[in-house]
Amino acid sequence: MSKIHDSKILNSQIDFENSIIKIKVITEQEEQLNMIFEEFLAFHFENQLPDSVLLDIVEEKVDSFTIENKDLLEKEKDYFWPIDYEDVEDLINYIKDNSYHYYKIHASYGLNGWILSKKYSFK
Repeated sequence: MSKIHDSKILNSQIDFENSIIKIKVITEQEEQLNMIFEEFLAFHFENQLPDSVLLDIVEEKVDSFTIENKDLLEKEKDYFWPIDYEDVEDLINYIKDNSYHYYKIHASYGLNGWILSKKYSFK
């Protein structure tokens, strides 16, 4: 099991200026950790609830990003989200060429979502 399994989310911070997302959690062992996503391109969170409990954070293949988020990407494309691109292949190439990773956040309760970022760590 990962170190964050069954951790409760205490708070989150999105720093657009420095392109950092921090999610502060408390583990079952009462240890507070910061999950840090640096140089993010985009993110999408659902079911943001107090006392959300994390199941895991998994790095998935970038190719699956567009398949899993097809409806969202089609809906937001005209708003240049997550970037201005012609077709999905352009978006995939941009993500790969710029070394972004696709991190999926799974919860037992509450917050689920994903983050495209270049780095992920926890301290």
